[in-house]
Amino acid sequence: MPFTSYYLDFKNELRRELDIDDITSYIKSSTGVLWIDIDNPDETVQSLLLEVFDFHPLVVDISLDAQNTAARVEDFGNYVFVNARSIDYTLERQVLQMASLSMFIGRNYVVTIHGTAMPSVEAIRSLVEIDGRPLMKGAAFFVHAHFDALIQAILPTLERMSERADEIEDQILASPDESALATLLALKRSSLALNRALIPQRDVLSRLGRREFELIGDGADLYFRDLFEDLVRVQSTNDGIRERADTALATYLSAISNRQNEIMKVLSIVATIFMPLGLLAGIFGMNFQNMPGTEFQWGYHIVWALTLGGFVITLWMLWLKRWLVGGQTFLRQRRLGRFVPTAVDPVRLTTYVGRAATRNLMRMTDLPPVRPIRNAPVPRYDPAPLKLAGAVLERLRPRRRTSHQSAHPRSSRRTDDQA
Repeated sequence: MPFTSYYLDFKNELRRELDIDDITSYIKSSTGVLWIDIDNPDETVQSLLLEVFDFHPLVVDISLDAQNTAARVEDFGNYVFVNARSIDYTLERQVLQMASLSMFIGRNYVVTIHGTAMPSVEAIRSLVEIDGRPLMKGAAFFVHAHFDALIQAILPTLERMSERADEIEDQILASPDESALATLLALKRSSLALNRALIPQRDVLSRLGRREFELIGDGADLYFRDLFEDLVRVQSTNDGIRERADTALATYLSAISNRQNEIMKVLSIVATIFMPLGLLAGIFGMNFQNMPGTEFQWGYHIVWALTLGGFVITLWMLWLKRWLVGGQTFLRQRRLGRFVPTAVDPVRLTTYVGRAATRNLMRMTDLPPVRPIRNAPVPRYDPAPLKLAGAVLERLRPRRRTSHQSAHPRSSRRTDDQA
């Protein structure tokens, strides 16, 4: 099937792989929570969205082709349409690319649509398959879990971008070159792309937290307002990276100007050294017939002594002026390699996303306890993080364009050309 489906009934029993008749009956029952996840949608799911759920054709077209659609929220009475944005981790490029997650929120159902594999969705899916707990509080809280995971999925990339900004600053202060400028401009473009995605999404969370929509209950609006504050902090971090990029660019231009001044200084020193030597060579190189000293036995040696003496005196005077202190180490320049912001360790990324989903569940203190299985061995560790990591790895690996990246998030420095 082109979609995956889950239904948690009023007895907290989870059902999977539903057919069209089951989905229709669960929607009409207005009990439990139904989740339909459509990954990489095609034309076959249009009939499901238009006929079974009776969604508006305009928002259906937007959800099926929402790659370049900004974050938005629309109220249609029986359902609320939300389009959210996050980082696309399936592409390994120097400039961040964004991915969209469209969500239809009903009274007892949530439909999510995304055109690429998203770690946040896979993390929520793994938690649902474990015990169905994310669905126990209803559709609004389930959407809150998706938003929380989307925000947390941005943090590893922001951390890598901040570390790269430190490397660029060190490179510019040591030896500014074209590699630092190219990496700096790519970092700035990534920060701008992320900022364009976060600003509309902040407005979406603000509207969801103002009790503007009937389907977002009084209890869920507080959680959405808390997510709004989290997104503001994420955007503040991104703004700080962009300001550092602007400052680094100004520092780079200043360093290039200082280097040119140093080059002119070296050329001036060379010209100053050879100026008296050229004067002596010009005087004693004249071809006058009656020039005095031309027949002197030690004349040639005296000219060389005067030349070397003038050379040493000139160097001594330049050293007294501190002109010969400093310089550039041209033979030991370090160049910055290729940087991919989204080349994050999948396990580390899953840890961020799983932490957000777990924190979201811990806040819901009125959830019923999970009934343990009889005669089941007690695990010595929590299997949820391993299941989350396995799910994300399984979903992301087939979609990645390249697989040469190392597992450690800091080991993505390359020396090849800019993409």
